[in-house]
Amino acid sequence: MIRPGRLWWLFRRDWARGWSATWHDYQVCGRMKGWKNHNAKHPLQPVAVHVFTGREQFRLARWMLASWFAWTGRNWEVVLHDDGTLDRSETTRYLQAFTKSRLVERAEADDRMATVLAQFPLCRQYRTRHPLGRKIFDVPVLAEQERIILLDADVLFFSKPAEMLRWVDEGSEGCWFNQDVEEASLVDPKEAEAVWGIKLWPKVNSGVCLIYRHAIDLAFCEECLARTPMLQDNLWRVEQTLFALCASRYGRGGLLPAEYEVSLAWNARPGAIARHYVGAVRDRFYGEGMRRLKKILLPGNGTNSHHGRA
Repeated sequence: MIRPGRLWWLFRRDWARGWSATWHDYQVCGRMKGWKNHNAKHPLQPVAVHVFTGREQFRLARWMLASWFAWTGRNWEVVLHDDGTLDRSETTRYLQAFTKSRLVERAEADDRMATVLAQFPLCRQYRTRHPLGRKIFDVPVLAEQERIILLDADVLFFSKPAEMLRWVDEGSEGCWFNQDVEEASLVDPKEAEAVWGIKLWPKVNSGVCLIYRHAIDLAFCEECLARTPMLQDNLWRVEQTLFALCASRYGRGGLLPAEYEVSLAWNARPGAIARHYVGAVRDRFYGEGMRRLKKILLPGNGTNSHHGRA
């Protein structure tokens, strides 16, 4: 039984986010459970898609991956990194839809990362204190390939991500990110240049990442944490700051076009290839994203596999 306080909270949330978001959350979101990989007969791509997720984000991750498969028209290995809250049986059944997949459970990751981070106590401390520490450290370390596509669960694709596919096809060893609404780095560009001689890339957002794993240098991350007050406040911004510092130091890559959108607007810009529905506009994932994509992605519509064939 739902307690009265919970009912009141749900009512206030649903009233605030509007009819479209509420309807798509309750009536549409769960229908993605029946999704099938219609690209399964295509050859696997040379780069795996990694997603760091948990129970609260898993429903969104299904939609994100379905949109990615539909608009790329390709077959991908999928690696889910569990924050410790995923339902193992449900996740295992879901991963059977993919030709090749892997679940990195929290216990496994903790065991392996304990050894890796033994010589990096500040990295270990951040990983323990905030879930995003697992994203910046675990994904590059535990990946089985040199190049990584790392996607947040709250991203949706609306058309073919040509720039990302070009990165895959060309074997690029650069690092690329979508561009944030505003600067979120905890390190000032002048400080980065003075301390490390780095020209810091601006407005790095880690919702959509193309990563060359060796660009994420744990020793350098440890130094950054030691020489700045990053761990004192705003822990949720540390991960993006480390991505920006490591990639800028590596010096190959940059920011994806603005069509890989991060914004606080009600609707995505015309021509948006993807949109990262950050926390302030998370309800638009339902009210805009699902509304736009449901006829393409949902099982039974017959159109959920061929839009982005490349």
